[in-house]
Amino acid sequence: MIELNNTLNLNQAAEFLHCNSETVRRLAQSGQIPCGKIGRKWVFIQQDLEQYIRNQYSTPESVVQVVDNNEESLCQFTLETTSGGLNSPHQTEQEYDALLRLKTDSKR
Repeated sequence: MIELNNTLNLNQAAEFLHCNSETVRRLAQSGQIPCGKIGRKWVFIQQDLEQYIRNQYSTPESVVQVVDNNEESLCQFTLETTSGGLNSPHQTEQEYDALLRLKTDSKR
């Protein structure tokens, strides 16, 4: 059996997303919102717009479950940048300065 998807035009999509139709057109043109263009008309599938909205939700930090010897504990995983070593901004700046330093000939 063929499953029918509810399609929306530009104005209907804007109403569905609760924003201006020009905003939806720009997002569609830049590829940020899934859509198709048939002739001069933008066509949106309602399920794709629903997924787009879900993707805009802010996500809390990832929580990973670790199971060890039948004991369950939660460990939080955070994306942190490290400093020091080769990633040190100070060291990188010194390396750039050394590379950019002009070489001068000794005076005659």
